[in-house]
Amino acid sequence: MAMIALNYGENPQQQGFVTADASSQDPLAITRFNSPDGSPALSDAASMSWSTLKEFDNSLEAITRVAAAFEANLGEVPKIAVLTSRGTPFSAVAGTSDSVIKLAIENEFRSSYGAFLVTNCEITEQTAYKVRQWMGENRPFLGIAAPVIEEGAAPYFSRKVRKCHLLANPALGRLGRQSLRKEIITHAIRGATVSQHPNPYVASLPSEWDDALKADMSLAWGICAASPSSCITVVKNKNLIANAAGHVQLVTATENAVQHAKLSQRTELLNGAAVCSDSFFSFADAIDHLARRKVKAIFAPSGSIRDDEVRAHAKEFDVLFHTVSAEEGRIFYGH
Repeated sequence: MAMIALNYGENPQQQGFVTADASSQDPLAITRFNSPDGSPALSDAASMSWSTLKEFDNSLEAITRVAAAFEANLGEVPKIAVLTSRGTPFSAVAGTSDSVIKLAIENEFRSSYGAFLVTNCEITEQTAYKVRQWMGENRPFLGIAAPVIEEGAAPYFSRKVRKCHLLANPALGRLGRQSLRKEIITHAIRGATVSQHPNPYVASLPSEWDDALKADMSLAWGICAASPSSCITVVKNKNLIANAAGHVQLVTATENAVQHAKLSQRTELLNGAAVCSDSFFSFADAIDHLARRKVKAIFAPSGSIRDDEVRAHAKEFDVLFHTVSAEEGRIFYGH
């Protein structure tokens, strides 16, 4: 393994390093990504930061989780675009063409500045031209990861200060359950290193649900599974409406999800939406914010002593409430 110096760490006053494992068998390992000119992505590490690579990794976690859920529940993986910032996916769309990138940008236009885009759409020169129009003037990404990024596409993503890091890997065009992380996850703490196996769980949705609901919940589950807990993720029409992540109390996450939809003028899309929670509902008040806005279905782990009370409250509002045991299906991420 080789230790490579980064431009800086999490903050400019910190020195950062990346240690590359050239022997990794992961097809989505950073060492398998190239720049548009064909050079290894990490040959440009001197212009990257700790945050660049963390956003890249978090984005990969999100898109692979979404793809795995689609494959498991619908048998095929659509075109997907995910925008990530500060360790959390905040905009995501699934569809049939590169227009998913356009919608992902438009849905959270103010936040897309400086975000990391990961997609299974090829970034041709023509697509790059369109993305520049969708982004608007002087609103560059931090980076883009895609199956192909043509060399002629690179100039469209130039920045006056720092670079938009372009990372291409054909494996992003073949996403599915096999793309989930398989290598041991490690994290340094003071005086030690903790490690764990990656979470192998992929949601299996009720067979009686129609394909539209399965698609919405697949996107919601994948984004929720790659977001800091406690998290509430709301999707309608294969479009991320709100992702309220990183809350201590689930009731705060549900309140914020509803508030986010309101601020983005998409409150009406809560009606009929699919909602995923990475935590069980300890009290019915947390589910009430969603039920009263007529969401269609909620997916959550079970394990609360009030599971029956929560389920009854959802039924009162005709909300489909699907749970799996926390021992099998808890999806906490990023602790």
